[in-house]
Amino acid sequence: MTDEDPEPESGDAAVKEIFAAWWNGEDPPGQLTLPAILSMHEWKRLFLLWWTGGLDPEAELEPVETTGTAHRANVPRRKQQEINARGRVSQALWGEGNLTPGPAEFIMEITARLGLTSEMSMVDLGAGLGGPARAICAAYKIWITAYEAVPEYVKAGMEQSIMHGMGKKAPITQFETETFTLPEHKYDCVFSKEMMHHVQDKVRLLRQIQGSLKDGGQFCFTNYVITDAGKDTSHVTAWNLADGQNSHFWTKEEFQAAFAKAKLDLRVSEDLTARYSEMIAEGFRGLKKNMDNLIAEEPDPEHQSELLHALAFETNRWAVRAEALKSGAMALLRFSGINGKHAEIR
Repeated sequence: MTDEDPEPESGDAAVKEIFAAWWNGEDPPGQLTLPAILSMHEWKRLFLLWWTGGLDPEAELEPVETTGTAHRANVPRRKQQEINARGRVSQALWGEGNLTPGPAEFIMEITARLGLTSEMSMVDLGAGLGGPARAICAAYKIWITAYEAVPEYVKAGMEQSIMHGMGKKAPITQFETETFTLPEHKYDCVFSKEMMHHVQDKVRLLRQIQGSLKDGGQFCFTNYVITDAGKDTSHVTAWNLADGQNSHFWTKEEFQAAFAKAKLDLRVSEDLTARYSEMIAEGFRGLKKNMDNLIAEEPDPEHQSELLHALAFETNRWAVRAEALKSGAMALLRFSGINGKHAEIR
């Protein structure tokens, strides 16, 4: 190096910082030129295609154009995720990343008053494939740890988080609903969507939630509850048979008493049954087209048969649920509140 040569910048740290921000879907520090940004995004897309099995890493690629806003590489179509037939049919019903009704706009409706920010952290219990967690992360830039009990959904959901650039901000982790423990006083919010009815020891669950929340932290749950009209009917039996596993339903009053015992200050008990029932109907209105696409994309006759069996199962399962909700035997409620008595009412 001569006296005239410029002093090299300490580039390693800067590159790591820029790469980390880009990978996590955040605004990179400093200034990057448009061609550089486009190139990074394109190579991220290609890497994710290869990572999920949609691109031969030895394949020869067209050069990436970085001189304008339009850019495209000639890459093979990404293969279907390796996920069971029920998971694929569920996404045909409710959208990518969703195993139950509730598109991103619905998730925004039920979380709008939580005051979430990028400085906060959240737990999502019963995350499924992570669609709701990613919707919340995308809207509020909040850091989310999403827990799911089914190993196959954990793997597929994590792949989807990576594909959406949220592998660090919305990872999917496996847990056991009856035995898991959460770190104490760590989270600003605990979220759960239609998971608690599967948990038998709900008292323990609520103690874990309360202990994991910071003072003044918030919770927001949606869950099925049984009503007085449903206690003396066959709806629970029909529900469990159609679901293939047992649910352990509480009444609204049982939830309210348990929240108080766990020192969780319940502020909102909102009945979302009508809205939820409409989302079920909306999912089935678009199902035929989505299923036709699924079958057309599946060349293996055995896998086609699996999809059709899964379709029959999910159709029956949601018909039973819709009938239970329509009859008034069950309801879908949103419970929201705070840990502690002094936080702002939302």
